[in-house]
Amino acid sequence: MKKLLSIVLATGIAGASVFTPYTNAEAASISKAEALVKAAEQHAGALKWQISVELTKEIKYPDMKIFNLTKDAYLNAKKEIANVSAKDKAKLEKRLEDNAGIHYTRAMGYIDAITSGKKIVDKANQLNKLYAANPTSDVTEKSYHELSSEIRKQAILLYRVYGKSTRDAILTKYKTPGEKALESSKYVITSKMELDKLDNLISKKADQKTVEAQASTFLDSLDAIEDDAIISDLYSAYYDSIREDENFVAQEKEITEFFKKATEYANEEKPEETLSLYSKDFPGYASLKENLEETFKDYNVRYQTLGLEVQYIIDNTAAIVHDQKTIFNTTDSLEHATIYLLEKDKDGNWKFLDSSDIMVEPSDSTDEDTTESPVESDSQENSDVQTVE
Repeated sequence: MKKLLSIVLATGIAGASVFTPYTNAEAASISKAEALVKAAEQHAGALKWQISVELTKEIKYPDMKIFNLTKDAYLNAKKEIANVSAKDKAKLEKRLEDNAGIHYTRAMGYIDAITSGKKIVDKANQLNKLYAANPTSDVTEKSYHELSSEIRKQAILLYRVYGKSTRDAILTKYKTPGEKALESSKYVITSKMELDKLDNLISKKADQKTVEAQASTFLDSLDAIEDDAIISDLYSAYYDSIREDENFVAQEKEITEFFKKATEYANEEKPEETLSLYSKDFPGYASLKENLEETFKDYNVRYQTLGLEVQYIIDNTAAIVHDQKTIFNTTDSLEHATIYLLEKDKDGNWKFLDSSDIMVEPSDSTDEDTTESPVESDSQENSDVQTVE
């Protein structure tokens, strides 16, 4: 028994000698953690007023010295708390987050939102500059998307900014000028994007229906643009692009031949043949034959084409601008332009569907020499084309 007692006492003494230093170390760790939490609370207390527009009366970066002191104290306290017991850890962690972590996190959100806001202003200024120089360029379009992306990014960052008044102030200072820049250019950029889609479809040799649908979408987008010069630039780009489409080019050639045939019939004074080129839906179709016969009988008129531009071909309907010269009694002439709508019938033949005159500058010239249309420079060679008003 004495031996057993001596063993128990020896074990107890040994256990006490090991346990005592552990208790002292834990107490020291708790004390250090509490000190670090207190320091973090003090710095965070100063920081929270740096990120409130109600106090600062302006949107600006907080004092970064105070922010960094808060950051360091918060992270150091968090690291030290990891070393204490579970019971004390939960209490200290809650205190740290409630009094310091929340303000540190809000400050990061506030700083990020301001940084993004400054980028928005810079990108808005860049877009405005590029748009003024060349509104339809690829560089301008890229700048537009970069600004849009930054505005969307800030919308996400604003969720991390504390206080409605502060969020509203950030929006007013940064998002408003960004959105204004987007608004002033959105219709042009939208049209440019639709044209890019058309280019892509044509380059991939998409089917005719798909290409024509996209061409229609692009042309519709031009209606929202008020600047005629920009519309002209976009249309010029479309003019070149659509002529990379094999289906369009093939139908354009058909239309060229159709107008040549119309000219031959008119200049040979053939009312029946001329009438056959018109759709029964053409305005005044019922009296058209009679009008043709009277014109051929009463007037000595000949027609020449100065230019022929196929603007679009969509769903078997084509719009054509026809520049022409009408020659009276072999000496007098009048130059004017007409917009024609053509439709392709079930047999694949083009027909006149409608027409309307365009005002053009009058010409004093009686010279019958003609110039070639940019569309027909290789094939038309001054063909004569009729117009019936």
